[in-house]
Amino acid sequence: MATAAVNGTNLYFEETGNGTSLLLIHGMCGDARVWEDQVRRLSAHFRCIAYDRRGHTRSPLGEITRRSVELHADDAAALIQALHIGPCLMMGSSGGARIGVDVLRRYPQLVTGAVLSEPPLFALDPEGARAFVAEIKTRLEHAVAAGGSRAAVDAFFDCVCPGLWRTLDEARRERYRANHVELFGDLRMQPYQITPNDLSNTQTPCLVIRGSESHPFLRHVAELLVRALPHARLLELAGAGHVTYAEKPEEFARAVTEFGQRSGAS
Repeated sequence: MATAAVNGTNLYFEETGNGTSLLLIHGMCGDARVWEDQVRRLSAHFRCIAYDRRGHTRSPLGEITRRSVELHADDAAALIQALHIGPCLMMGSSGGARIGVDVLRRYPQLVTGAVLSEPPLFALDPEGARAFVAEIKTRLEHAVAAGGSRAAVDAFFDCVCPGLWRTLDEARRERYRANHVELFGDLRMQPYQITPNDLSNTQTPCLVIRGSESHPFLRHVAELLVRALPHARLLELAGAGHVTYAEKPEEFARAVTEFGQRSGAS
């Protein structure tokens, strides 16, 4: 079991393949295993490092006073430095992509290129975010009342990525439920504050991915992010929902590989 001492905790990580290093950052309630299929596809081109974020599965939460996007970004940056893999490629999905945005913002020297799949950047569309969060909150309240916090995980994913959640077997669903504490921890975090101006000087090449069938709010935020980043392009995966890498795995892996090659990182 490989771990790295980072910012008062020990982050579990898995390393596969050779070539340019690619750090993979999972989203809500996940862990390194969510990337297993992508690692199989990408490890022929990249040295893939997938890790469990602080508080998830095999990585302890550590002694912290509060959770934040910035704390997780500090962890990602410290992991890159601890493993001596920087500057490297970075890839994140959902909340992991939001963390990736903050790494780009505060640690640009560590990243040669970033793949960002549907980061929920609420501050880019506050009005849309309020409606989106209200929808999720209503679902979670009903789920908790009926079945407790683990049932809330089912409700969250059935709301945000119904296409994927309904196809997962029970064992894979249970992996997410096991991190139910982090669902509420993430939802109670202070909103991540970012403006287009904060990203206007970003020189790192970025590939922003969204699914054609994802929630309208998340699709819109992806478009706003591309407008804010000077060196970004938007890729829409037809037929995919929010979890693009799992719903259209072949197309996703091809896009990541081509992006790495174009940016000179593979």
